[in-house]
Amino acid sequence: MSSPPCRSRVFQLLLVLCLPFTVQGCGEEPISLQVGPVGFPESELLGLGSAQREQLALIAVVGLAVAEGDELGLGGPVLEHRRALRMGDRLREEFLLEAAGVTEAELEARYLTDPDHELVVRHLVVLSERFRPEVERERARARASAALDRIEAGEPFESVVAEVSEEPGAARREGLLQPGREGTWVSEFWEAAQALAEGEVSPVVETEYGFHVLRLEERRILPFEEARDRVVGEVARFLGGGEAWEAWLQERRGEVAMDAGAVREFDPRTPDAGTALATWPGGRLDAAMAAHRLRGLPHREWDEFLHGDAAVREDRIRELALQALKEQEAQVRGIQLRPTTEGDLEREWERKVAEWGVFLGFRLGMTPAAVRDAALAGLRATGQNARIARGELREWAPALEIWVPIHRTQGD
Repeated sequence: MSSPPCRSRVFQLLLVLCLPFTVQGCGEEPISLQVGPVGFPESELLGLGSAQREQLALIAVVGLAVAEGDELGLGGPVLEHRRALRMGDRLREEFLLEAAGVTEAELEARYLTDPDHELVVRHLVVLSERFRPEVERERARARASAALDRIEAGEPFESVVAEVSEEPGAARREGLLQPGREGTWVSEFWEAAQALAEGEVSPVVETEYGFHVLRLEERRILPFEEARDRVVGEVARFLGGGEAWEAWLQERRGEVAMDAGAVREFDPRTPDAGTALATWPGGRLDAAMAAHRLRGLPHREWDEFLHGDAAVREDRIRELALQALKEQEAQVRGIQLRPTTEGDLEREWERKVAEWGVFLGFRLGMTPAAVRDAALAGLRATGQNARIARGELREWAPALEIWVPIHRTQGD
């Protein structure tokens, strides 16, 4: 089980040196809100209520993560929770096959009727995310179409890539990508590549990143061992039922012993790492782990736990304990998540944080002062995209608010 991500030493040092002052000059004006190295003096917060100040803190957290390029660290608890759920699914799939007596030879025979492929692709891309203005999108599409016309007229694909593609390093690599499998690339890109014959060039393909032109260089059949998880999932869905799995789960639930007193006193905002909330043969759920997992939930579920009665809290802790027990069982059985599954989970979160960054005015490499200014502007922005982003930050606040220290000193 992973623990909450450690933050940048630079951020921590700035925090120690500058509290309780602003970052600029570390002594100009006492601050009311410090988010990592970003300080907001009371003069910048006048008229803001406590809810708006909390919103500003979350916006600044996201801005710092985008500036540092640590989108995955920002989503640590969320990603850990999602991985745990998927690991439970994998355990269930393997359990169902074992209960039904499905052999490895049968799985491999099924696979060979519809094998997976690895594709080697060259491409060029004109970047323009879907949330960009339509006029900008049309210019990008036209530029990609013009590049395709040149390729179809006989210009070498690699030469056009070197001149047109906006992907970093495209000219040096002549547009060649690392071999990809289903799930490696976004679905539109994969489907376009999969539809090509070797040596064939695609029409212009639109994805969330922009407009692409692809050429398929090679198609390789993957060995069964590398596609086994996908086959297992398909066969498990075909089997249906699951009575044996439910019986196993019920037996495991009976093995989980709850410490009602510890659960009653447990506060996930200030957990005592040494306290065990639940135990089972060979494992335990301690307060630190439970707090981290709870922070991976949407704000509504986090709030329900904080303010729920004893029964609500016990049910949630039992659920987390059973989740951890299933992960433990999966590890014993040697079950792991496929790299493509890990990649899908991470890309989904990275795309969401990148979207927040664009909607709220953040970019990679911004200074703390620039992040502060953009955060204040993002708080006050009236556009629909900014309002959507602020609402989504609220939904994932339990995870976001622990990425860097947030310190409130006055005026809250």
